[in-house]
Amino acid sequence: MNNGAFDLLRAPLLGRLLRWRHARTFFQVPLLLLSVLMILHGFFGPTLAPKNLATTLTWVHFRGALVLILLVAGNFFCFACPFVLVRDFARRFFRPVRNFPRYLRNKWLSVSLLIAGLFVYELFDLWSSPWWTALLIGSYFVAALVVDGFFKHASFCKFVCPIGQFNFLAATLSPLEVKVRDQAVCTSCRTKDCIKGRRDP
Repeated sequence: MNNGAFDLLRAPLLGRLLRWRHARTFFQVPLLLLSVLMILHGFFGPTLAPKNLATTLTWVHFRGALVLILLVAGNFFCFACPFVLVRDFARRFFRPVRNFPRYLRNKWLSVSLLIAGLFVYELFDLWSSPWWTALLIGSYFVAALVVDGFFKHASFCKFVCPIGQFNFLAATLSPLEVKVRDQAVCTSCRTKDCIKGRRDP
């Protein structure tokens, strides 16, 4: 029961794509390849910011697309996050065993990193430096790998990632949201597949 709301999962083509078990990977792979291209172009491409993909895509196109997509499609960027794709691949080879420190299980760390990022952006004129922008993107991948390499339960996304926290708050303005279709089904559920996922097709 959805109280007359439009259910995106029932849309003819888009619904089938979103229900596909590899839908998230389908969106993550192009963003991962684009991120790698931006890092390489930032380090080895033109040093003039308007001619470099790292600076133009990050500080011009990404920010504009982020605002537009947040308003139209909610927190799509976290769904298609390439950092998570790299982390999930790494977890094929190792499994974290520690829990994230209890005193850091809040939003203060990620909010502080967001404020620090804005400060560094202005202080060092990141928009004009392809090299520093590429280093920032690469550092994001390293941080996701290190944090989630040590700690369980997607700790980087929950407690560290400043972009994720900004997206989470801004997505509340979107007309789209994830809602319970049938409360009775969720109440009786014991496996919590929608949160934990499932390996069976």
